[in-house]
Amino acid sequence: MTSLAIHQPTPRILAELATRGPRYTSYPPAPHFRTEFGAEQAAAHLWDIAERISAQAESPGLSLYAHVPFCKSLCWYCGCNVKITRDRSKGERYIDTLLQEIKLYGQALPGVELSELSLGGGSPNFLSAGALRRFVDGVREAFPPKNDARLAIELDPRDTSLELVDELADMGFTRINVGVQDFELKVQDTINRHQSREDTEALIAHARAAGFQSTGVDLIYGLPGQSEDSFTNTLEAVLGIAPDRIALFGYAHLPHIMKHQLLVEREPIPDIAARAVLLTCAIQHLTAAGYIRVGFDHFALPHDPMAKAVQKREVQRNFQGFTTTKGGPLLACGVTGISDTGDAYWQNTSDLEQWQREVEAGRLPIARGLALSPEDHIRRHLIYRLMCDSEVSFAEMEERFDIKFSEFFEYELQALKDPDLAQLVEIRLDQGAIAPTPLGFELIRNLCMVFDPHLRGKAPTGSTTI
Repeated sequence: MTSLAIHQPTPRILAELATRGPRYTSYPPAPHFRTEFGAEQAAAHLWDIAERISAQAESPGLSLYAHVPFCKSLCWYCGCNVKITRDRSKGERYIDTLLQEIKLYGQALPGVELSELSLGGGSPNFLSAGALRRFVDGVREAFPPKNDARLAIELDPRDTSLELVDELADMGFTRINVGVQDFELKVQDTINRHQSREDTEALIAHARAAGFQSTGVDLIYGLPGQSEDSFTNTLEAVLGIAPDRIALFGYAHLPHIMKHQLLVEREPIPDIAARAVLLTCAIQHLTAAGYIRVGFDHFALPHDPMAKAVQKREVQRNFQGFTTTKGGPLLACGVTGISDTGDAYWQNTSDLEQWQREVEAGRLPIARGLALSPEDHIRRHLIYRLMCDSEVSFAEMEERFDIKFSEFFEYELQALKDPDLAQLVEIRLDQGAIAPTPLGFELIRNLCMVFDPHLRGKAPTGSTTI
């Protein structure tokens, strides 16, 4: 993997070359999903999965993600699909429907084992301990867990009791992820999310004492009101807590899609130059503290399985970001959930009532999807290896896909001679490989976009690439 700590790019050059584009949690990205792909097409792919897994001597199992959309209050920066309510009874019905959806998948994939279960949101801790236990029991009934199955959950420290943490440990959860974003009071006022370092530290400490093996924290740079000094204070506070993993995301200000984000504009939103300063500040602090880079937006302590996966080139990428999950389909349940079978993607409806009606009628609640073409497979593999391994081998690609790399990617190799793009990549013809430079690592999305023909001749859209 490219060495990154020695030649950290300057904020100026990052700001100059930043553009807008996909995050490539899938390829093709989700905007290319089509409504013509629905429950019938998904059922056909599930049949193929069942056939493929039954033919394997040792199945990798499947990963299951469940989206819990409920939150007690709205964070004004939020870009997730959330439902604001204090009526906890809505969570009970939601679990009823989730279990019905999981049962539909279990019937389509009999005997398939569970390798990983993740709950995200929203706030999964909106659910009661009883509802969460009922859910986990139902998942295990539909998909018997493998001996090393992992259970992970996102928690909001503002509304998670230590008793719930104990209950989760008893259910078998071993990983928690905690949203922090920023500890600075001025920033918290602006984004309507107040959370103390003390509460966050207490939650993580209690989780470790209860037996959780990995703890993670989410940070966001580019929020209104942030400065280099204020974000340094947040970074130092987080380093004092020492989570095993840190996700560092750039704030995506998209008020034309998320109207409530207009509420954050009471404070200036950092421009691209200021974002670059915040990003480089975070990278310097986290790497100096011993965290290993995992892709362009994750960090892990050396003992964590994510850091070890970097050294073994076993990091993968999916809709949950960078992951250590190996093979097997990812099935996503709940509103807006996006499944990835390896050969197809599909996304559930974002309408809560419609999702409930479809599932309760015995139908998969799919709004849109996409079956991958042979070319999609080739380009996805290259993009993911660039993002996860910081290198693509010509020989590996040629053997895997029966192509001639220089011919298949002739257009892209020529495009990479552009002066701006040439700064991002090393084309090692003698070694038969391409790899991002340290600058290209930070702007890896810029580099991946070269290999995405959907973007040719189009104005950049999406979130900024830093």
